[in-house]
Amino acid sequence: MTSPVCRHRSSGPRVWDVTRPDGLGVTPDLGEAGAYLPALRAALAGVLVAAAGRDLVFVGRSPDPLRTYLSGLLGGVDAPQRVSALNVSLLNATLTPAQALALRPLLAGVGLRPAELTREDRRAALVDVVASGGTFAQLHRVLRGWAAGEGLGTTCVARRVSAVGLLRAGCARPGAWRWSAQPELRGVQTRSVLTDPALWHWLAEDGPKLAPRFPVPAWPSPPLTLPGRTDETLGALAQARALVLLGQDPAERQRMAAALIRAGGLADASLRPLIRAWKGQQNPAATRAPRRARLPRSR
Repeated sequence: MTSPVCRHRSSGPRVWDVTRPDGLGVTPDLGEAGAYLPALRAALAGVLVAAAGRDLVFVGRSPDPLRTYLSGLLGGVDAPQRVSALNVSLLNATLTPAQALALRPLLAGVGLRPAELTREDRRAALVDVVASGGTFAQLHRVLRGWAAGEGLGTTCVARRVSAVGLLRAGCARPGAWRWSAQPELRGVQTRSVLTDPALWHWLAEDGPKLAPRFPVPAWPSPPLTLPGRTDETLGALAQARALVLLGQDPAERQRMAAALIRAGGLADASLRPLIRAWKGQQNPAATRAPRRARLPRSR
């Protein structure tokens, strides 16, 4: 396989690197994740289609199983997307100006500085398990303010940073509040990925977490040490390492390619190289990064 160009970045508290076995000290074990694999493949396929080739920024701790599984799938694959983890907790938070400033270095750590996005003409998709959409709204409010302060205008962020929400299937009702209706998300491309309710609940509530919570008051001083090796942390490490190894398995990549095809991935030129690679048809021509479509001009 060719050398990967996909870069994995993270912001927030330090976490164990589950893409490498060194120092983990655990035996890979899928645990409860094994029961959710078909739903996990379908959810990740939906995220990839919704993101449409954008860099993926997984927000908070809930989508970690998707991210670690994807990191295994992308191992050795020449993919144009960057995959990042933004471990911040914004549940029910309304940020003050000082807190918004404290968030900026964390956003920059995963490539979301407005000037960088504009200079490199890159696009990103925020990915999270969503209920109200408040986390996406707060992140976009900070990004817009940052862009305005750098003289870039707020539309540069709205056009370059989309929001992909993992929504529990069957929860929407006619006339119900929709997360994408947040005022801060006006002009932002938003996509909902309907997710198996059991998987959604496991991701949001019951699944073991790789990292500790990182609430707003802790942002100015992220912990410099790795998380303690509690029973929950060890279980999360064993599961995450198993998901990485699973994603590297040729048979599993075939299954993921099939899931991506079912989700409509063949219609997106940025995803066809991934499908070919996961089906074992990778070659230099197939994995060359597709030409990025130019962003529409603002009017």
